[in-house]
Amino acid sequence: MRLKDTIIGNERIAEILEKNYETGKLSHAYLFEGPEHIGKRTLALNFCKLLLNSDKKNILENPDLMILNPSDGDKQITVEKIRELEKILGLYPYRSKYKIAIIEQAEKMSRAAANAFLKTLEEPNETTILILLSSNSKNVPETIKSRCQRMKFLPVKRKLLEEFLKSKVDKKSEAERIIEISGYRPGKIIEFLEHREKVGAIMENISKFSVIIKKSENDKINEAEIISKDEISEIVNMLDLWAIYCRKLLVREYEICGESKKEHLPKIVSRINLINKTKEDILSKNINVRLTLENLLLRM
Repeated sequence: MRLKDTIIGNERIAEILEKNYETGKLSHAYLFEGPEHIGKRTLALNFCKLLLNSDKKNILENPDLMILNPSDGDKQITVEKIRELEKILGLYPYRSKYKIAIIEQAEKMSRAAANAFLKTLEEPNETTILILLSSNSKNVPETIKSRCQRMKFLPVKRKLLEEFLKSKVDKKSEAERIIEISGYRPGKIIEFLEHREKVGAIMENISKFSVIIKKSENDKINEAEIISKDEISEIVNMLDLWAIYCRKLLVREYEICGESKKEHLPKIVSRINLINKTKEDILSKNINVRLTLENLLLRM
């Protein structure tokens, strides 16, 4: 099977990787950058299957593949983890031609970890291939980015997602709803197909946002305190949904207003930017989540 057949959208990236493999012109380091749930990890693992010539159904069982990510409850990839990875990469491959490391959430490397990792990039081992995954690549140091072949993943075209859902969802209206709340991300669509009950809960969450922004300042502060008690992953998912709601509202308002009457649209754009900035801060900084959410809601 061709690599491009293993993902939905971003086929051009899959074709480039396959050509790299076929011509033997592989980079020692790749950076897959783009939104979460867009297919970065899926393509990385299938690329590893190709490189490691693995016939195992679960590529994660291959001893020549290492996956590195922040520990549970830890916001950073520590320098100790990078040094441990370097020791493993210094060994010869066990079964394959290469040893491969996938670094998930590469933007979460601590400064010391990034500096240590830079040495690995500057002095690549002939048998080592590194694949960095990042949904917030602007927080990946330029010194690291400049030494990787960068692959930018984009939201998938609606037509491709509609085609994918055609045989999986009976009603067109349901398919459209799933596409909208997924933010055009295949990974989220697959998640919703496996857990249909989430769709209703998400629609309720989106509706809740339209109510929250109309509340008084005191009520917004109380809402921020309630939301801040959730897990970080849940808060981030919620912010994604709020951004989706605002984008949908922006498109609808633009269509209604046309070119002549759209002076109020910048306010919606500002809300989208505030939500995205809040999400980035929560993911990448050691901040007070409650105060950050308060600031977001009070500025809505």
